[in-house]
Amino acid sequence: MNPFLQKLVDELKAFSSELLLPGLHGRQQVSTDMGTVASTTALLKSIDFLTALIPQLVAELQATDATHKVMLHYTPSPKQGTFSRRASDYQQDIAKRLLPAHWLSILPATDIDTRPLRWLVHLLDLQQTALEKVRKRTMKYIDDSLLTQQGHSSYAQNDRATLLNMRSRLDEAQAKLGHAHTTLLRTVQLKLVPSSNLPYPYPRSTAWLRLRRFAQQLIQPKEYLPSFLHNLLHGVVEIADTPYLYQRWCGIKLLAAFESLGWICYDDPTGALFLGGEIRLYKAAIELSIWIEPRLSQRKEHPSGFICKEVTETHPDYLIVTHGPSGIDAFILDPTTTADIEIRQGKAKYLVTVEAIAMASIAGIPVVRNPLRAWSAAPLHTPHCELEDDEGRTGTIPMHPLNWSKEPLLEWVLDIHNYALAWGTGKQLVSGL
Repeated sequence: MNPFLQKLVDELKAFSSELLLPGLHGRQQVSTDMGTVASTTALLKSIDFLTALIPQLVAELQATDATHKVMLHYTPSPKQGTFSRRASDYQQDIAKRLLPAHWLSILPATDIDTRPLRWLVHLLDLQQTALEKVRKRTMKYIDDSLLTQQGHSSYAQNDRATLLNMRSRLDEAQAKLGHAHTTLLRTVQLKLVPSSNLPYPYPRSTAWLRLRRFAQQLIQPKEYLPSFLHNLLHGVVEIADTPYLYQRWCGIKLLAAFESLGWICYDDPTGALFLGGEIRLYKAAIELSIWIEPRLSQRKEHPSGFICKEVTETHPDYLIVTHGPSGIDAFILDPTTTADIEIRQGKAKYLVTVEAIAMASIAGIPVVRNPLRAWSAAPLHTPHCELEDDEGRTGTIPMHPLNWSKEPLLEWVLDIHNYALAWGTGKQLVSGL
């Protein structure tokens, strides 16, 4: 892995490993040796592994005597018996000697030993608990992204299908765990109480030995799941393409810049950075929104308050919305991994293709409100922002992971900060006569 990509992976993973997942975009593959496994992927793989193994575990338990399930049998015959430990099994003879009246023998039982199955239910319950947390969080990410990705284009439909497929993967994992519990219930015809104790004696058959080899990874997933996937699958894990990793990296730096100026985010921003959505920031009574990958259409109003014009659809990476003197105003940041000047200057298109749904009023006449700025971010080795026009409505913020300086981005964010504080209450200034 090249140093540029490795730096992106390390910093995104430190923020949230979910940001390494492909999301809505293209894919590349990185070896699990690089430690890029995200928790959701690892959890789903572990559920697949455990639930797929259960039929074989049950079959081996039924077909072998490796569990040594026995029952105690008390008999008056000493043949193949041992002394009993029950006091009632002894009586005195006429000479006052204490002699055994019953002997204890160990007979094999026909029932399945439930101790291994109770431990198996414990492992299933651990996966169920982890899935419920992931499912609740990810479903919210998906629902929020579905609102952001509204549109009628083929791209919008593909994004919607991807999001629904992510939802179905979680539903399938839930169904697999439910089916596994049903399989165990049918095996013993009674409710199995989970037990965290490793069964002793432990079954020595193939599937049970394989389960024991990976059991610790299932019990402590945060510590072991990445290596679990590598050892189990000997494969690779998909992560997002480098441009989208860079985009997300720019997003966490943008959020950090606002937070350094005193803006507070009360919700988890991971979902919006991962799949697109809204991050709301607050400072005193002022609210500011960062819309990530909003799909703006001509034919449908977007929750951000902006629409697309001149083209059917447009899709900026970061749309920062705050109140201005005549309603909401927008600042756009659209990262690119290239230093090509024409591509960076091309971000100015948002100044004419994006407009507010509500119009402003100048001298009593309605006027269209376009974004105030549409800038790019690029991995440039420069110490300051670059202007692409005399008014500074478009330009480039240098954001290089290997030569990172927070000052240029902070200066750009500071302008939005000051604008939001000046107009952020949403109250227009009206001078009296």
